Amino acid sequence: MPFLGTIVNFLTVLVCGLLGMLVKKGVSKRISEALTGAMAICVIYIGVSGMLEAPPVNEGLIISDGLIKVLVMVISMALGTIIGELVDIDKWVNHLGELLENKFVRDGEKGRFTQGFVSCSLLFCVGAMTINGAFQDALGKPDILITKSVIDGVMCFVMASTLGIGCAASSVFVLVYQGILTGLGLLIKDFLPMASISYMSVTGSLVIILIGTNMLGATKVKTANMTPSLFLPAIIAPLLIDVISTFSG
Repeated sequence: MPFLGTIVNFLTVLVCGLLGMLVKKGVSKRISEALTGAMAICVIYIGVSGMLEAPPVNEGLIISDGLIKVLVMVISMALGTIIGELVDIDKWVNHLGELLENKFVRDGEKGRFTQGFVSCSLLFCVGAMTINGAFQDALGKPDILITKSVIDGVMCFVMASTLGIGCAASSVFVLVYQGILTGLGLLIKDFLPMASISYMSVTGSLVIILIGTNMLGATKVKTANMTPSLFLPAIIAPLLIDVISTFSG
C-alpha cells in the first residue's frame, strides 16, 4: 500500500508532538540527551545497514560493482553538496518556518514556534532516510518509514516538551514532503534502472549516517544542503556504467 509509511509517520509525529506539549516542564536534560544518543545510534545503524544491503547490479564489467558504487557516491555527494550549498536549502527551510510563525503564531509565542518547527522539519524530513523511505514506500515497502516514525515520535515528544506546538506542526511538513516524494517514486519507479535505485539508496544511507553523527554532536553538517546528492545517482550511475561498459568491450 503506497503512502502507508508516510501516513504512519505523519500521525506519529503529530500525536507525539501533542503529547510532548503536555509535559509542561519539559523532559529533563539528562533523559533528553540519553534518548537522543539512543536514537542517534539507531539512525547510524539504519544508514550502515542500507549501505551494506544494497544488492550488486552490474556483472561483467572491468571494475567491481563495489567500486562503481563508491564512484557514484563520491561524485553525487560532491556535486550535490555544491548545488545544495549554492541554493542553500537549509536557509529556505528556515524561511518557511518563519513564514508559518508570522502567519499563525501570536507575538508572545514567536521564536519557540520557529525553532521547534524548523528543528523538527529538518530532523524528520530533510535527509536520506526520508527520501529512501519514501521511494521504498512507493514500491509498497514502508519498513524504513515505519522505523523512522518510531524514532521521529520519540524525538518529537522530547523536543515538543520544551519547544511547544511548532514540533507538532512539523507533522504537516512530513505529510506533504514525504507524500510528494512517494508520489514521485510512483511515477518514476518503472523508468529508473535498478542501478540507479541501488546507488540512490547507497548515497542516501551515507547521509543517514551523518544525520546520526549530527544527533550525537560529533558533526555539525547541514545535511539539508546535501539533499540534491540523493537524486544525482539516477543520472550519474547510468552514464558511468555506459562509459565503463564501452571500455569493457
